[in-house]
Amino acid sequence: MAKLSRKEQERLARKRDILDTAAVLFSEKDFHEVTVDEIAGRVGLSKGTIYLYFKNKDDIFFSVIEEKTKILFSKLQSAVEGDAPYLEKLKKLIRSYLLFFEEHKSFFKIVHSEKGRINTQVKGKMKKHMLDSFQAYISLLQDFIKQGQKYGILKDFPSLTLTKALKGFMDEFTFHWVFTGAEGSLSEETQNIIDLFLHGAGK
Repeated sequence: MAKLSRKEQERLARKRDILDTAAVLFSEKDFHEVTVDEIAGRVGLSKGTIYLYFKNKDDIFFSVIEEKTKILFSKLQSAVEGDAPYLEKLKKLIRSYLLFFEEHKSFFKIVHSEKGRINTQVKGKMKKHMLDSFQAYISLLQDFIKQGQKYGILKDFPSLTLTKALKGFMDEFTFHWVFTGAEGSLSEETQNIIDLFLHGAGK
């Protein structure tokens, strides 16, 4: 891969600064309350400079969603690939998910606070991207669950049921950590999720 020029590196870094700043603002307020002026002021750029990178606020919002979901999916995909033992992959999968939202707490808030608006108001490529991303995520988890069943590690329940259970554990631990301001590292809950998923709450 060709090395980026200094100018291109600076442009990418500035674009990432805009997206990271916008993500924080979108997590603090409702979508309609955030303005391009506010994003520009928070990141220390002029409004005109913002428009060199994005068409409008919707474009910024979509770009935040698109970038973060691609990063997350890439991390999860990497976790389940390779020749490592299944339980090691399970641990890496869960830890990768928790670490991502530990580092991108604002994005988790956006997904939960704005998902109603996305489902009912947003049209076109953003809605399609969200739907496609969710389906790809569920498919990745379900394929991984089926591997565990094939190896005799997981019970012969419907694979989608086990997929929902694993997703539910990861989502709820993350939701509680993000929205209650819990102390400590979210990724430290990895083993607790593994234990609950594999063994349940019974003695």
